[in-house]
Amino acid sequence: MSRRRFQLNRRNVLRGFGGFCVGLPFLELLRGEPAQAQEAPKRYMIAFAGSSLGMDSRDMVVPENEGALDPQNLSRGLLPLGDLGITDACSIVSNLQIPWNPDGQRGPGERAIQWHSSSLCPLLSGVRSADGGSEAVQGPTSDWIVAEQIGGPTLATRPVLTYRVQAAYYRGTNGTGGTRGQMSARLNDGNLERITPQFSPKLAFQDLFTGFTPPDPAEAAEAQFLLSRRRSVIDLVKGDTERLLPRLGAADKIRLERHFDELRALENKLNATNLPGGSNCEMLPDPGEDPPIGGAIDNGDTGGYANNGAWSDEERRAEIMVDLIHMAFACDLSRSASLMFSYAQCFLNMNPVYGYPSDLHELGHYSVGGGDTGANAVADGIAWHVKHFGRLAQKLRDTEELDGTNLLDHTAMVLLFEGGWGFDPEQSNQGSAHSSENMAVLVAGKAGGLNQSGGKHIRTNLAHPVQCINTAMQAVGVNQELGEVTGGVPELIG
Repeated sequence: MSRRRFQLNRRNVLRGFGGFCVGLPFLELLRGEPAQAQEAPKRYMIAFAGSSLGMDSRDMVVPENEGALDPQNLSRGLLPLGDLGITDACSIVSNLQIPWNPDGQRGPGERAIQWHSSSLCPLLSGVRSADGGSEAVQGPTSDWIVAEQIGGPTLATRPVLTYRVQAAYYRGTNGTGGTRGQMSARLNDGNLERITPQFSPKLAFQDLFTGFTPPDPAEAAEAQFLLSRRRSVIDLVKGDTERLLPRLGAADKIRLERHFDELRALENKLNATNLPGGSNCEMLPDPGEDPPIGGAIDNGDTGGYANNGAWSDEERRAEIMVDLIHMAFACDLSRSASLMFSYAQCFLNMNPVYGYPSDLHELGHYSVGGGDTGANAVADGIAWHVKHFGRLAQKLRDTEELDGTNLLDHTAMVLLFEGGWGFDPEQSNQGSAHSSENMAVLVAGKAGGLNQSGGKHIRTNLAHPVQCINTAMQAVGVNQELGEVTGGVPELIG
């Protein structure tokens, strides 16, 4: 049986490596581009919940078992992560602790004995709290440190989105300011400037979108189509050349292998291409007027809580603030954000959310029954914060980059809680919610290797909560530690 001899004719040349030579000049994506491949921008978000995690030696949030954070290993406080389907991108880090010492004796990252007035500073800035139990942070916070290093073009416009959900303090004068309602600070000409967060959804919307022109959907779709077509051309040429390679002589094989090297370089460049403000960037609907701010309620006024005092529709406010951060990241309007869901020592009414006629702070002291009822109330109060934090992670995960990844792949998110449970030196009381023992931090996102093997429960050996922040900052490319606290939580990577 005779074998037909392969002939390298003009048709084969044009379809094979010759086709590759003809096709390359038409990949105009490379015109004017720098030699180094573009990478999708990193994003960072730090959030705060004004609640402790338990009391009476009972933890209402941290899972019982270490290891994979799947729906079968979720506490009541973390159930929203399972409902939202994002356990694979979230890890809870437990057995954290902020050490305490009296005035004049505090070391790096330690707090004063006074509970509510001293915990925010080391937690948010990594700097020891000031003498006298000052509530204010004493150093720049992670949102600004990150923005200054990864903000890129957003530094000139909106380096950090600084938002708060709880509209007012709801106790005493019912003010809307004060250091207890702040979580963000930066260095301004060498001086520490503390930032009051925006708590008006209307004003936050206007600040973000006034003068903003979203990209034309047709143009964004065309850019996506061109990118896909260019990848398809490369796949076609690569397939043809692979079939041709075994039939060539040694010299032609060397020449063609050089083309393969060029193909691989081109593929890598296309795969890393990112066009911020793509087809997922759009103008959000105007949220309209803010919900009215609710009035203050005296401690123990069950009737006032039942009638929904101390409530300014924070459910709606949280939804809007989360939507604004999501779209700001999608449109590359900002790359760093801080979101204070609730004040430290939070007097936000939980009755409209879960039917407990009490504020979040008093739930931590079992004002609504004891035993399982009180424990469930605390867990549900935490779950409200986790739900909105998780909803932002879900929205980022469901927003595709033009390179085929999603926003959450390039984002690090951290949720801090005011306290844990354990010993309270101020009252010399064990099993108290006024304690910085048994603290935990929730970390979401997959930037820089975070949660690459899935979400998990990591139990540390009394690490400082700020070490979780240090790891999240490093994950978005910031080679710096926060305040006086060194080290990280390496188990979060991988």
